[in-house]
Amino acid sequence: MIKLMYRGGAANLQLLAEEIRESPELSRHCTVEVTHRETQSSSLHHGQLAEIAISVAAGVATNGLYDAIRALIDRARDRGSVESIEPIENENGE
Repeated sequence: MIKLMYRGGAANLQLLAEEIRESPELSRHCTVEVTHRETQSSSLHHGQLAEIAISVAAGVATNGLYDAIRALIDRARDRGSVESIEPIENENGE
């Protein structure tokens, strides 16, 4: 299983997760989990933060699949801050 991890605004990442789940191509091969994070600031300027983990089933990783994920992440970045927090990695440590 390959996992992509990103951090950003909770509402933005929740919308990204919905877009992935609604995509017929991506929903067959990906699972998505959004985890809300505590913020240190009480300022309204800093919205609630979250992390999203997009897991791609082993053996189905194709350029088309990654291009579709990348396009949705780019759209999420257009809506707000989204940053990668880990490189693409294999859960088996490879």
